[in-house]
Amino acid sequence: MITPATDPVSSLLKLIKDAARTLQAGYIEADGHLPSLDETEPHPLDRKLSTPEMQEAAQTLEGACAQLCATLTRPNHTVLNNLFMTGLEPNCARVALTFKIPDILQETPSGMHVTELSKRCGGVEPSKLARILRLLSAKHCFREVKRDVFANNRLSVQLLAANPLHSMGLHITEDTTEGASKLAETLADPEWGSSFEIGHSAWNKATGQPLPMFDYWAKTPGMEKYGERFGIGMLGWGTAVEATAVVSAYPWANLKADATVCDFGGGVGAMAIQLARAYPQLHLKLQDLPDRMVQAETVLWPAECPEAIEENRIEFKAFDFFVESPIPGCDVYYLKNILHAFSTQNCITILKGIRKVMKPDSRVLLHEYILQTAPDSSIDSESDLEKNAKADMQLKHAPWPLLGNYGQGRIRQYYLDVSLMVLMNSQERTLAEYSKLAEEAGLQFIKVWDFGDMGGVELCVRDAAI
Repeated sequence: MITPATDPVSSLLKLIKDAARTLQAGYIEADGHLPSLDETEPHPLDRKLSTPEMQEAAQTLEGACAQLCATLTRPNHTVLNNLFMTGLEPNCARVALTFKIPDILQETPSGMHVTELSKRCGGVEPSKLARILRLLSAKHCFREVKRDVFANNRLSVQLLAANPLHSMGLHITEDTTEGASKLAETLADPEWGSSFEIGHSAWNKATGQPLPMFDYWAKTPGMEKYGERFGIGMLGWGTAVEATAVVSAYPWANLKADATVCDFGGGVGAMAIQLARAYPQLHLKLQDLPDRMVQAETVLWPAECPEAIEENRIEFKAFDFFVESPIPGCDVYYLKNILHAFSTQNCITILKGIRKVMKPDSRVLLHEYILQTAPDSSIDSESDLEKNAKADMQLKHAPWPLLGNYGQGRIRQYYLDVSLMVLMNSQERTLAEYSKLAEEAGLQFIKVWDFGDMGGVELCVRDAAI
């Protein structure tokens, strides 16, 4: 038995107490009250980026609560509840999303009996529907105001059809959940288990489709709606993970006057629009496939940021980053959630394409999740591992006795990592792995940035003055 030097339970309780007080104070300071789970109107803080203090408090609270429960409850209880049974939750959530139950319940804030709800859902068997909603209510999504009468709450209104998270939820509970059901069989497959080919994913195994998921959606008649749904869902994902933290956390304002920023593979430019609004001195270059550029130039930007077009602060240029390099000579090449979709060799190809057109003082900013793993304590020489371990010290580490990566408090990065394995046979990466990709492409690591839920890896031309 390991006897800890200090009492971890007392330390976890203190972390929970301090984090809860920080979050409570933040809500009250913003609007004078702490929102109840029963509320359905958003609190003002729900639409704002979290402060670093509240972000840290939320991660600590979630991590410490989960670790305390895992420490004090019976291990078989924890394994049964937290590992085996949770697979039912996405499927129950999918029922709520498919039948748009939150939208129906919005019409009766005090609650609706399941028999009426059943009629509105096309005749779903009411007792079965009640059991599904009861499970979700026990997870604090919906509330059962009295037996068989259900109402929305603070969590369930996030599933309204008008919220982009609705689309993301359908993608995750359908595509990801279906693919994950064949993860073990895919890993056991003699050919596919060790393959990193995009078409050898668990999703391919589950669906029987030979094409990669996105190609299947794009090339199969009638499947375009899945790609559109995913695009909408990514807006909800970006809001939930507070991706726009990069706008304030990275020193864009310190770039030279008239600096150029290339949003590489930026879709229709949702992030570039945020930069254009916040930093009108920047000259932005948006690059992606032709369809996205047409949509950006003719639909999104004229509606959302026409001043950038009128002032010639935005350039739209279609390209295929596996075939050609981006616009040359930009000060920053910004890549958000690009490399995690591709194999190591493809990532090197992408970065080499950028390297060819960089100026000596250009930078590459990778906006991705940065996985944290257990530290390697066996290093005894100035090796690549030791260099990477030193670089890893720039990452935020949780206070003792939490797991260094905050455990449940930052679990989303590990969910996404396995989701990418399931859907595209790709991955999130550690800082060491990003540094290795950079070296292979003629670049070098400079600094890691904390963007809250996600991170930034800044690169420059190898051996350039930093």
